[in-house]
Amino acid sequence: MLKTATVFLLAALAACGTTTAADDDANPGDDTPGGDDAPPLTNGVSTLSGHAEAGYVDGKRGVARFNNPVNCAYRDGKVYVADFDNGKIRVVDAATGQTSTLIATQGFQRPFGMAFAPDGTLFVSTDRGPQNEMGPMAGTIWRIDVAARVATPIAVGIGRPRGLAILPNGKIAASDYQNHVVSLVDPVSGAVQPLAGTWQTSGMVDATGAAAMFNAPYDLAVKDGKLIVADYGNHRLREVSLDGSVRTLAGVGAAGFGDGAMTAAKFSHPQGLAITSSGDLYVSDLENFRIRKVTGDVATSSGSGEGGYLDSDNLLEAQFFGLEGVCENPDGSMLFVADGGRGESVPYNRIRSVKLQ
Repeated sequence: MLKTATVFLLAALAACGTTTAADDDANPGDDTPGGDDAPPLTNGVSTLSGHAEAGYVDGKRGVARFNNPVNCAYRDGKVYVADFDNGKIRVVDAATGQTSTLIATQGFQRPFGMAFAPDGTLFVSTDRGPQNEMGPMAGTIWRIDVAARVATPIAVGIGRPRGLAILPNGKIAASDYQNHVVSLVDPVSGAVQPLAGTWQTSGMVDATGAAAMFNAPYDLAVKDGKLIVADYGNHRLREVSLDGSVRTLAGVGAAGFGDGAMTAAKFSHPQGLAITSSGDLYVSDLENFRIRKVTGDVATSSGSGEGGYLDSDNLLEAQFFGLEGVCENPDGSMLFVADGGRGESVPYNRIRSVKLQ
């Protein structure tokens, strides 16, 4: 009777496009159930991998399934994805959409922040600790050996970092959205050094060190040796120098939408950041459902402003929903978007590609 019940359970899971824990290290490839129902690729915004339905399936484009992908990092033709609700790091071929699993490790839960070091080491932050610790201080930073497919915790119980960036000196910059600070982390020892922000106090102050204030700082990017911070709750982009001094780069503070000069542009919960080798900065503007481009001013790069799902040759007609994390190939010709469900039970579990025109 137990054996029969197990067979029915496995069949039901397969029908839902979901694998079991025993399949965590498998790559089922093209034989995975689910059908090849990938939409056509466009010359603008396309579905690279994933589907409306949530699940955990590796395989080709149209077959692979994610469960609330929240962030991504690009390297050597591959898009590395923080598959948040599956507790895994997935790898998507940027040309074909073929998807596999890189990390599926006991204790590796709720990945979010991602950054590659120049030597190819991937650093990832998780909301929980290696022993499944939970709470606002349970965040952990892991060092991932991509070739060996091994994740090692290097800093445990350091708050709730959700944005990571690698500085020219090799240190990891980490933004803690629940404790409202930006810190530096030694990639070897895991030692944490405060850089800017008032611990556990939100606000909006341009100043230096602990006198500066953020409101839920999310993603980070490095430009000209300084950090750009998506200051989510203040609806601004902030710039942090390595001496801890903070200034406002763009945004007026009140939530809204408006392109134009840096000091006049409006955002509504900016979250993900991506920067090209030429210095162009892309921002996922969450509540505006758009990707914004920041150069000498702010312009809309893609997204209609209506939350949803629509691939389109026209970048400004396409629709996104989750767009919590973005990443780019170095030459700036392609942007990739982790277009998940924001933790809601909604049909958005895709990785989107954007041909920048």
